[in-house]
Amino acid sequence: MSTIWTLASGTFGEAMRRKILNVFLFVAIAMIVLFFAFASFSPTSDMIITMATGLGIISMAGVFISVILGINLIPNEIDKRTIYTILSKPVKRHEFLIGKFLGGLATVFVNILLMGVLFVIGVALFKDPHHHIRLDILEGVLMIFFQLMLVNALAVMFSVFTSPFVNFFLTFAVYIMGSMSSITEALGGESANGKRSAVIQGIFKAIHFLVPNFGNFNVQNPIIHPDVVIQNMAKYIATNILYAIIYSLIMLLIAILVFDRREV
Repeated sequence: MSTIWTLASGTFGEAMRRKILNVFLFVAIAMIVLFFAFASFSPTSDMIITMATGLGIISMAGVFISVILGINLIPNEIDKRTIYTILSKPVKRHEFLIGKFLGGLATVFVNILLMGVLFVIGVALFKDPHHHIRLDILEGVLMIFFQLMLVNALAVMFSVFTSPFVNFFLTFAVYIMGSMSSITEALGGESANGKRSAVIQGIFKAIHFLVPNFGNFNVQNPIIHPDVVIQNMAKYIATNILYAIIYSLIMLLIAILVFDRREV
């Protein structure tokens, strides 16, 4: 376990020094600040739009950070040939992979935390006359982090058998497909006129089942549409967190099995 944490801390330190990740972080922070500076809506719509836009900015910046970080975690070590030095020591391949994943996840966590804290403070100071910290924003930031855990695990899994260039588009394609889970679910069901073939239904059912359901983590939807009521938010959040953890573990297991059989 100490080996994994050593690798994770090393990966975290290296990732935090990467300029491209800092660019996405600073751009997201600047966009949030500018939005607060120029937003001018009615009091009711102002809060709704502010929360939805702020969480959307954090989510998209986080996705770019997770993808760019995840697709390079393993290939960078192979290209720099540092992987041979690491694996020549008493470090098992699964320890190496898990350590790199946890280091990348820690980097994502710090970036999301910084953006989330700034956003929460901004809403409390500039949008809430009583300076209350809204729990729904904290819930939204929490859900975004676990969504990004899935993205990071997906990128790491693809990185063990694809190039970073292919991995970039592949991970984004799966993310977009998973964000449209409600559409794939509808297409996998019976059509109103009954004209959809069983093969087409089966394909969309398989896609809906196999592709991570990123759409469930977008809590901006209930914020924008208050009429959409989640009966038990705590249960909803806990269920999706558990889903993210289990799905990430499955993708890591696949990555470990492939990486163990790969020549590096």
